[in-house]
Amino acid sequence: MVTLVMACMFMGGWGVIQFAKWRHAVNYPYGQSHCCDKILSLALYNFASIHGGVFPTGEATPEASLSLLYKAGFVDANTLRGKSVPETTVQEILDRGELLGPDSCGWHYVEGLRTDSDRRFALFWDKAGLGHNGELLRDGGHIVCFVYGDTRHIPASEWPKFLADQKELHDQLEKKNAEAKTNDLEEKH
Repeated sequence: MVTLVMACMFMGGWGVIQFAKWRHAVNYPYGQSHCCDKILSLALYNFASIHGGVFPTGEATPEASLSLLYKAGFVDANTLRGKSVPETTVQEILDRGELLGPDSCGWHYVEGLRTDSDRRFALFWDKAGLGHNGELLRDGGHIVCFVYGDTRHIPASEWPKFLADQKELHDQLEKKNAEAKTNDLEEKH
């Protein structure tokens, strides 16, 4: 009888452990991480503070431009990986002196912004849509960091509208920049 009770306790304990592993795998699809949005935001602001208020830009892809933070010493491979790319993958690329690309960086970074850009502009978000420690977000969507450093969770139900609003803001900015260039050219002639 004692053996039967001990076997039941063992199986029950084993079952609890297996359930916990399953639940962790479901809630943390890429494993638990702490690739902190705030650290990336501060690194971007530090970079901009020594580059005339301009966030990293000018490389072949936004992810490559974000890699400039590593070259400047503001972040490590763990931060640049985002919450969905293995750190070893990112570290190997950076160790070769190369820049990251869309498949090797877990952040969606928006190039071409400045510290004095309209505060409604999103600066970056996690591509996979994960929470602070790599967990799935209850309402889906993404945690977005805006130009002024504030962060907000945009639930999946609001994501399409958010993206449309961002596109409209960028279209307005492009139009404004094109008009400014035209005015500069006219003044020179």
